Amino acid sequence: MKDQINPYSLPYKRLLGQWDLVHPSVNFGENVRLGHGVIIEEGCDIGHNTVIGHYVVLRPHTIIGRDCMIGHLSVCEGDTVIGDRTTIHDQSHITSHAFFEDDIFIGPCFCCINTLQIKHGRDFALVLNGPTIRRAARIGARVLIMPGLEIGENAQVGAGSIVTRDIPPRECWYGAAAKFMRMVPDNELL
Repeated sequence: MKDQINPYSLPYKRLLGQWDLVHPSVNFGENVRLGHGVIIEEGCDIGHNTVIGHYVVLRPHTIIGRDCMIGHLSVCEGDTVIGDRTTIHDQSHITSHAFFEDDIFIGPCFCCINTLQIKHGRDFALVLNGPTIRRAARIGARVLIMPGLEIGENAQVGAGSIVTRDIPPRECWYGAAAKFMRMVPDNELL
């Protein structure tokens, strides 16, 4: 049986052209790792030591910081900034115009949206307003964040929540719609 190649063990330059579709304008930091079938469109910037899982799509002008992990089958719709040391787990959808600061944890199957208006086939100006997630926030699995909201520094959002309002720093919210439940304990702050 042939030896299996682990794409995470090879520098990105050895993977390009073999499994990946990467626009030539993409700027890679050192030691970036790409999984199979990754698509990275024009104007993206990937920071040092970042790992991008299998079948991830990064749309134009996605900026990802250093020491990040983007999980398998995730999509980032572009014009988005993801800060350093951020983990985004598998099958997540990051809408365009989102802004994530550093040290954020996003659980699997996360989704955020950037408009309440569905323009499909309609003639009006579309205004896009992605969420802002502040430093050290933790977001559980299957969370949905509505457009233009802010999740505060060191805030926590429980699994399965639908976030319809801004969440202040250090607060733990969960539910559908998410509500305040408690303060984040001091020993969990970054």
